[in-house]
Formats: sequence, structure tokens, C-alpha cells
Amino acid sequence: MARSRAKNILIIGAGPTQIGRDTESEAAAVQIIKNFAETDRNLFYVTSDANSVIPRLDVDVKFIEAELTVNSLIQILRENEIDVILPVAGNTVALQLSEQLNESGILKELNVRTLGVTTTTIHNINNPELMNRVLKHIKEPTIPTTVVENVTDALRFAKRVGFPVLIKPIASLTKTNRIKCDNEHQLMEMLESAFKVSITNQVAVEKSVVGYKEIEMIVIRDAEGSKLLINGGENFNPIGVHSGDSIIFSPTQTLTDVEFQSLRTAALKIAEILKIKGVCHVQFALDPTDGKHFITRINPFFDRSSAFAARATGYPIANVVAKILMGQNLREIKLSGVQRHDSLALIEPVMDHIAVRFPTWSFASFKNANQQLNTRMKSTGSVMAFGRSAEEALQKAIRSVDSTTAAEQAALDESQLSEAQLINVLIHPRAGEVYYLLEAIRRGYTVDELAKMTHIDAFYFYKLRHLVKLERRLRDNRFDMAALQEAKYFGFGDTQIAHLWQVRSDEVRDFRIKKAHVFATYKGVEPTAGEFPYLTNTYYSTFEDEDEAVRTTGKKILVLGTANSQVGTNSAAEYTTFQTIQRCQKLGYKVILINNNPNALTLIPDLADKIYLEPLTVENCLNIIHQEKPDKIIAQGKWEIVTQLVLRNVQVEQLPVSRTTRSENIEADYMGVISSINGSINLFGVVGIDEDNMFIPIEVSEALKVKVDPLIKNANQHITNNGIYSVIIKENMHQLQIVSVVPLAVQDLPFLSFAFDQDFAGIITEITLNGSSKIENHLIIQGDYRYSHVYPYTQFGLKKPQNPPFSLAIGAEFQSIK
Repeated sequence: MARSRAKNILIIGAGPTQIGRDTESEAAAVQIIKNFAETDRNLFYVTSDANSVIPRLDVDVKFIEAELTVNSLIQILRENEIDVILPVAGNTVALQLSEQLNESGILKELNVRTLGVTTTTIHNINNPELMNRVLKHIKEPTIPTTVVENVTDALRFAKRVGFPVLIKPIASLTKTNRIKCDNEHQLMEMLESAFKVSITNQVAVEKSVVGYKEIEMIVIRDAEGSKLLINGGENFNPIGVHSGDSIIFSPTQTLTDVEFQSLRTAALKIAEILKIKGVCHVQFALDPTDGKHFITRINPFFDRSSAFAARATGYPIANVVAKILMGQNLREIKLSGVQRHDSLALIEPVMDHIAVRFPTWSFASFKNANQQLNTRMKSTGSVMAFGRSAEEALQKAIRSVDSTTAAEQAALDESQLSEAQLINVLIHPRAGEVYYLLEAIRRGYTVDELAKMTHIDAFYFYKLRHLVKLERRLRDNRFDMAALQEAKYFGFGDTQIAHLWQVRSDEVRDFRIKKAHVFATYKGVEPTAGEFPYLTNTYYSTFEDEDEAVRTTGKKILVLGTANSQVGTNSAAEYTTFQTIQRCQKLGYKVILINNNPNALTLIPDLADKIYLEPLTVENCLNIIHQEKPDKIIAQGKWEIVTQLVLRNVQVEQLPVSRTTRSENIEADYMGVISSINGSINLFGVVGIDEDNMFIPIEVSEALKVKVDPLIKNANQHITNNGIYSVIIKENMHQLQIVSVVPLAVQDLPFLSFAFDQDFAGIITEITLNGSSKIENHLIIQGDYRYSHVYPYTQFGLKKPQNPPFSLAIGAEFQSIK
């Protein structure tokens, strides 16, 4: 049990959304906070993420908005008499900050300890050389690695082990990935920047295992040493392509039982030797020739892989880990869905389906970004899909990606490439690789040829070849019932079939339903694969006979989720959907959610009443509408999917918020936030806009109020619908004038909700559904905060323009300017 003195617990957040980090950390934090709130501990949560949903939770937690730096954390530790810090919900950011706090001596001085992972473990994980010693102690093979402080030592090591080598800064000031160096020139060039971002002026250099299979294992351990494997995943790409840019299949597809058990045993040993209390994600490099493995990464915290594992298996990882952190053991923790079984949380999940995580990119918005895939992650998000076969899951994942993002992934038209161009893309993988692989198979490349060129296991090319055979059968047999039924079973969408038949997708749907009588059925996602009675609220579609989903009863609403993360919306859209769901429930609706972003905040257990993990396509939405018969359907803004549903006579309630942005890069000095309901205007407050387009909540002086009030009263002439609006104001010769009045932008909604202590998403939802909402004004937050957008330019290797458009932001952060 945790020591009784541990009354004040500080949970360190991960900061704003960036490439490599979506809302999975925030989702874990929400579940941990909800569990801890049931105890008598005092909870504190610190982050610089302006899109955090934590301030709107109906639980007792003190939200601290601050820069995630050692100095700010030391101040927080002192001011709040913190006993325990919890870094496992803050990704690598929290782990590195915990290491720096420990090295500063403040933890010892204040008698503060870490929860979930010890300071010794954090120190070992942050130093590859020390980690190798730990691995050798448990007789796990290690990749030749050293830590250097100068270029000479790095070159000497590289010559001894042979190129290629990988380098990574120790205790980096920013999030970094391993960088591959093929020769001395590259090594010297990369070391220069690597030393600069290392706090300790040290760089880890290791022998490259590029070309090996990349396997991931997610395990859980409790305080008394009980351990279990939650999930194993296999990367489509070999090592050399960042796992965040690779398709991932779960369960593993090509491992022998001996290989699988060897990796499982190793992962459990690592959790034991590191004394993990909670979740641990271990990545392996597996030699495809002899089955020997190396450990390449250990993450004792919640990350995108543990989030995907929870979705893929239905095992509530974060809720179970929260209880472990509170002092319970696996044999004591009950899984709410399990019926009449004594093993409780010690059930090791079993899957009766295949899950795929599929990366998505935003290259269409960043034209000059290099789309080649390497050890530096470039995807801005991902989608997931479930099926009864690898083909079905992969096909559903491919069509999860909307048409605009598909264009981004296949920036080159694969059908128009010359043979030389195609071979170059096959050897040097780039975004949308699977499209080029399918094209190569269409042109007659053999499985062996492709496996040799790409180092991808031949198994996957047999699956892709099967899909190409199904394409040909469909193309040669228009409106053939048997061909249609087989294609649907293996994941082809109506739109894909329509393209091959050269007809409209509605014609395919009519033929499928009215003549072929081929209907979608739904299977539950739960961790026992039907071995024990289990109540689940999560489903995916397939085309089999048995349907496990029962229509939801009562007043119900279907909420269209955010789907794959893209620049411009991302975590802000998740925040908005999270609050929308909660307000719908307060209004008496049961909420049915369709979403398939594996990192989504809105997929946490017990938020929505029912979840469909499905591609956000017209076909899937129509299937679920037919299945559930919702009273209302609600979505954010005017998406293409909403337009297509409306064209098919589906009534969709659209939240009156901007899915793009407010007026961008215009000269303005203030922004007022107002509600307009049936002609009545209410001013929530005013924020200032400086030369960097950063927002600073300001106290409205009487002089400013006198100037603003008349403008606000006249704002109605710019408004046609009820909702929440931004009034953009410019000061000219001491006179104020309205530049524009636009619906509140999704990107700004979370921060402004925080600044004015309002649930703007909930208010907008209630206005949309009921035509009105009770407005209560609150005091503006104490203190001033600078609000800015986070962009992925640096991660793409691009120079940030002077005035980047807000619609290309990937996240948002605030800083206190007290």
C-alpha cells in the first residue's frame, strides 16, 4: 500500500500535442484522476497543454497551467507540499523532468518520491549504457552501445562495430528519435546538432539493427510482482522506419510460438527487474534469420502503443494501472465487464479479431517536407481498424483515411510511376507505402522480389496479393453476388467496389442490400474472446452471420468522432467532442460514438454509452444509423462526411463552431467572446491579441468596456444563427471597430473555456439540440496567460514561416506571464 503520508500527488502531463504524441497521455491522466479522486488524496495536475480537458472534469483536482520545466516544477512542489510525483501519464516529457528533478536534489530535500516507476529506473532508461548493464544482468542480449562526449570517441566506436549506427542525445531538451548514420560524414554532421540539444552534452551511439522485425509487447506489473502480457504488436515495416510511421498488426502475424514466448518472457522480466508498478511498453528488434532479439526501447508509461493495446484487446489498461498505483494488486482488481469469474484483472487478454493501426500524414499542407520514412517520425496521427482477417482489417484501415489525407499519403500517383520510379519508392519507403506495394503487385512483382527489396515479411505480400486478386475478380464480374460477398468479407468498402465497377457507390449499396442481401454485422471487443461472459459497449463491423450488438434503448444520439488526427484540429477537436458527449448525457441522451483514432481521449471506458470503432465513412455511418436508429446525429462543423450524409437525406445537427479557424493573420488588438441566442447577446469577456497572434486574457478596464459594449450590441447584424462567436476587434486612432464576427474556432475553444471558466462546447451542444442554453458568467482566471499554437515545421525539417496559419497548428500551449 502507498505510505499514508502520500496525501498530495502531482501528476505531470505531457504538454501540447506534437508529432509522436496525441491525446493518449491525457486520456490516461483522465482515468487515473477519476480513480484517485475516490480516495482522500489531494490531486494536482500540471501541463502546458492549452487543449487539456482536465479543468472541465467533475472531480476534485487542482489544475496547474505552467511551463513544463524543472524550475516551474520545483516551485509547484514547494508551494503545494507535494509528497509524490506521478510521471507515467506524461510520456517522455514527464520521465525526463522527473530525472532532472532527481538530479537537482529537490526530491531528496523535500522527501518526494515517484509513483509507478522509481528514480533509479528512470535514470537507467534515460542512459542506454546503464540500461544495457541491467539487461545483461537478466541475461538479455544487448545492442552494442556507448555514450560519448566528443566526435572522436563516436567515430572510434562506429569503426569498431561497423556502419550503419544510430545516435540519440542523452537527456534531450526536446523530443528526439534515433538518427541513422550510414558513414563518417553523416555521423559527424548529425553529432553536431545532437550534442547541442543534450543537457549533459552526451550522445548515445549504437549499432544499427535496421532490417530486423520490429515487435512490441505491452505488459502490466503490480506491487507484489504479478505480471501479465496485455498485447503483442508487429510492425509492417522492419526497423529503419519509425514505428509511429509503420502499419502495426495485433496480434503478431509472423512470429513462431518460440519467438513469441521468448519476447513475452523478456518483456515480463524487464517489468520485474525495473520494479514497474503499472504499464510497460517494450520494443524489440527480431532477427528474421535466426529469431534472436534485441531490446530497442522501454517505455514505463502510457504511450500510443499502450493506447492501441487497450483499444485492440478491450482491456481497460489505464483503469487497472490507476488501481495498482493506488495500492491494489491485480488479484484484487475487478474488471467491470467480467461476469462471474474469479481471476479478475489477472485475465491475460485474448483476441478473436485482428486490429491494425495505420499512420496518417499531413504532407499536403507542408509541400516541401521530405516524405521518405526513416527513424524520425513524421505522421501526425493514426487510425485503427478491426477485422476477422488481416486483409479485412487492413482494407478498413485504408478506407478509414479520408480522401484528402489519402492524397497526402500517395502524393505520387502510383499508377503513373515509371518502373525506375516505382523501384526507387519500394527501396526507399515513403508516406503511403502500401499504395505503392499494391501497385507493384498489380504490375506483376513477385512476393519474393518485394520481400527482398523492402525487407518486409513475405506474409504481408501474400495478403496484399490476395487483395489484388479480389480487385481483379470484382473488375471482371460487375454486380456479381458471389464476388461482392467475398469482397465485403475481406474488407472492401462500397466506394472501392463502385470504383472498380465504374458506378456510383449508392448503386453498390442498393445492390448489396436489396439484391445480394449482404449486411454488416457487429462483434464486441472484449479481452476474453468469448471465453467468459463479458459485458462490452465497444463494437466493430464485419460481414458474418452472427450480430452481437443489441440496439441501444431509450433516447439516444449518435456523435461523429474526430477520426484521424490532422493538423488544425487534433486535440482541440477531441476536447470539444469529449465535452459534447458529457453535455448530451446531461440532457438525457444515451451517447453512441463512432470513432477510430486509437489515441482518442473520447474512447476512454465509460465515457460514451456505446462505441463503434469504425472508419468514419458514409457507408459505416449509414450502417450504424440503420443498426441504432438514433434520435439525433451530431457532428462538429461542415465536414465532407456530413455533406455526403445530408445528400442522402440524413439529418445531422452541426455544432456551430469553425472546423478550420477564426480569421487568420489579420491585424487585430482584441477578441470578444459572445453568445447569441434568439437575438440576445451576452459578452463572456475579452482577450488581447499581440503581434505574435498570441492570446492574453485581460481584465476589462472601464475605459475598454465603454468602447467594447456598443460594438458587442451591434454584433448581431453579423450573426444569422444561435451560437458562440468570436468578435475580432481592431483599434484605430483610439477607436474600436469590428473586423469580423465568426463562430468560435475549435482550436480556440478549449483555452477560452479555461480563461472564462465556461463549458463552451457544452453550451454550443445545448444550443444546437434545444435552441437555448442557460448562460452563467464567471470571473476571468486570475493571472495572465500567453496562448500560442504549436506547429510541426521543426519535425518536418522545415523553416517556420513568419506568420504560419493557425489551421496548420498541431497543438496549442499556454505560458503564465505572471
